[in-house]
Amino acid sequence: MKIDLHVHTVHSDGSGTVKEVLKAAKAKGLDGLAITDHNAIEGYFEAKSYDFGLLVLPGYEIRTDAGHVLVIGLENPPPKIELMRYEDLIKWVRKMGGLTILAHPAAGRISLDRWVRHKPDAVEILNASYPIYGFFVRRGLNIANNLRVPGVAGSDAHSPENVGNSYTVVRASNPSDDDIIEAIRYGNVSFGGKLSPLSTRIREGLGYMLSIISPTTHS
Repeated sequence: MKIDLHVHTVHSDGSGTVKEVLKAAKAKGLDGLAITDHNAIEGYFEAKSYDFGLLVLPGYEIRTDAGHVLVIGLENPPPKIELMRYEDLIKWVRKMGGLTILAHPAAGRISLDRWVRHKPDAVEILNASYPIYGFFVRRGLNIANNLRVPGVAGSDAHSPENVGNSYTVVRASNPSDDDIIEAIRYGNVSFGGKLSPLSTRIREGLGYMLSIISPTTHS
């Protein structure tokens, strides 16, 4: 199954409605996606009200003091969502039975010691908003290898046309939330796709740099 694990909508800083995002995912030939708005789960619940024949995973993106983390599989956010302590988020998600993925770690400050002590379940190796492919993918692979966790991909799309530009191929016996999450957790995954257009990557890259500088800006 081809799953885009990193998608934003108008429920955070995306430009596309949930319906537009789902239409784009279907047109790109995806089997499913995780709507991972910043600190928000409303997009997922709206998506569940539509029938596009897609598997929609609950998710959201949380900014921590050691990088952004995608949380997959939980329908409720943590009690505190603004600039959480990384270790606190990992522990909370694990206790709740969710999945954690380091989002675009190759583009930010590397906090390898902290990531090793409190491992995420996976690392986003390919993010379609990366400036260039080779350097950042190699860096992501190196992080995943050091942590000894699986590598995945997501588009980090903030507009419908970029949904599915990169994606995770999940080998699961059944197309259900639980099976997909367990397949990722146990490394039955690979990544594919390409980078988004250059104009998109420049815009998203600037947004991410601003988010590092200002806690009120997202990417």
